[in-house]
Amino acid sequence: MAKVSIVKCENYGHIEVKTAIFKSLELIGGLEALVKQGDNVLLKVNVIAGFPPERAATTHPAFVGAMVEIVREAGGIPWVGDSSGAYGFTAQSLRLSGIEKACEDFGGKLINFESTGTYPVKVNGKVLTTINVAKPVIDCDVLVSLPKMKTHMLTKYTGAVKNFYGVIPGAGKAAIHRQAPTEESLSLAVVDIYSALKPELAVMDGIVGMEGDGATNGTPIASKVIISSADCVALDAAASEVMGFSHKDILTTRFAHERGLGIGELDKIEMTGEKINDVRIEFKKASRTYYKLPAFLGKFVFKSAENMSKVEISEDDCKRCKICFESCPVSAITLEPEPFIDQEKCIKCYCCHELCRNGAVKLKTSYLGRRLLKRMYQS
Repeated sequence: MAKVSIVKCENYGHIEVKTAIFKSLELIGGLEALVKQGDNVLLKVNVIAGFPPERAATTHPAFVGAMVEIVREAGGIPWVGDSSGAYGFTAQSLRLSGIEKACEDFGGKLINFESTGTYPVKVNGKVLTTINVAKPVIDCDVLVSLPKMKTHMLTKYTGAVKNFYGVIPGAGKAAIHRQAPTEESLSLAVVDIYSALKPELAVMDGIVGMEGDGATNGTPIASKVIISSADCVALDAAASEVMGFSHKDILTTRFAHERGLGIGELDKIEMTGEKINDVRIEFKKASRTYYKLPAFLGKFVFKSAENMSKVEISEDDCKRCKICFESCPVSAITLEPEPFIDQEKCIKCYCCHELCRNGAVKLKTSYLGRRLLKRMYQS
């Protein structure tokens, strides 16, 4: 039976965070059960596209620093790595998120997956057959997911399993989005990636999460928890329930469970520490989900509303940073003579919306589409 711990943590003070993480790990058997002296321990963080810590879009640097220190005290050699969702922006993202400084302060080895090279890994996937994985992800002795607790525009929820989407550096993520633009297909692709890896631990930064239009354009919410498990799938099942979802509605969790990659059914998970009902917070859901309706009806209403929606770029807010231009999986974006998205090419993957740091990418829905979405959420 998988074991998941939930521990309360009120703020990002170093002592508070380190104490809470240590307690959460002790409740599932302790880090010493996973890390031997001299092990290279890769802490896979979430940097997205360089948002500052207060945006609650990335793993908080205080959380990263505490984990680095805990790994060192256990005898491990802490590596900290990721690749940005925006190709070419990983170094900048690690710096702007505060994660680079956390590594400097606490003795972690910072790794930019865009500069490490990749291994081609064959997978028996539902969408993907071969993936190019950053070399440190394969070469490390212990792989750890350090996700942020967030809602997501396309997959409803993003956590320990989806955090590993970042092991695909460079333009690989955009290529997968092009191949898998829907909630179901992207969730299948995420699980394909997860199936190629062997993570041994996940520790979620849920001290301040993100609700609404995550994974970057939502609102910070004081969720005040740290969640740990040796099973990433089990952690996601528990964390999504803490956020007010039904864990069965999170496709990455369901698909991973069905493929035997972890335990994704709550009644088969041993919960330790705080009870879910005692820490549950109703996160606002992303505006583009059909969570409240039965699946068959929700998909129909959602698709109808989507067909009446479009993604646009505000010329006034656009800083011409080119992140959206470089990251669009179908090359639907041009910036000159003015920012423009070709609606015929756009697949509504929302990558541009997620990666824009300036709030320039807007989601526009027609009056009828807004009425459909409103009826959906009132049902």
